[in-house]
Amino acid sequence: MKSTLLFALTLLILIGCKDEETTAPPAATSVTVTDAQLYQLTMSTHKAAFYKNSTDTIPGNSGAAHAGKVLVWYNAKAKEQLDAQGKVKSGASFADSSLIVKEIFNSSGTKLYYAIMFKLSNASNKGAGDWVWSELNADGSAFISAADKGAICGPCHSTGIAYTRMNDTHP
Repeated sequence: MKSTLLFALTLLILIGCKDEETTAPPAATSVTVTDAQLYQLTMSTHKAAFYKNSTDTIPGNSGAAHAGKVLVWYNAKAKEQLDAQGKVKSGASFADSSLIVKEIFNSSGTKLYYAIMFKLSNASNKGAGDWVWSELNADGSAFISAADKGAICGPCHSTGIAYTRMNDTHP
């Protein structure tokens, strides 16, 4: 009797443990990233790396969406996808929480706006490549809102490595 009870108890424990192991974790809750949150990230995030390892502005492409002088920087998570020259690695795959910011300046050096890419696969307003896209004026007001889900940005960026364009527009 004692051994039967011990066997039954062991079996219940094993079945209980098996159920716990095979139960899928709850799905990640979808979040909406706001323009205000992106602006705050841009203002508070450590600039871990710069395109081509340079803090100098470079000329934007005339006729392109981001004309003027530009400075592109990456947070620590996005930096993982840069090579030793500060360019996006071929075949790069940016992880969630990667932040890429392009600061756009006029010819006299006044900051005009920020073009922001924030990777978040569970964002309800993610666009192409699981990026949340936004363009914010220097004061933080949106002229291309994250709510647009990258509808304007994604088509042009689709030709770049992991939806980035600096390697091909500024080799």
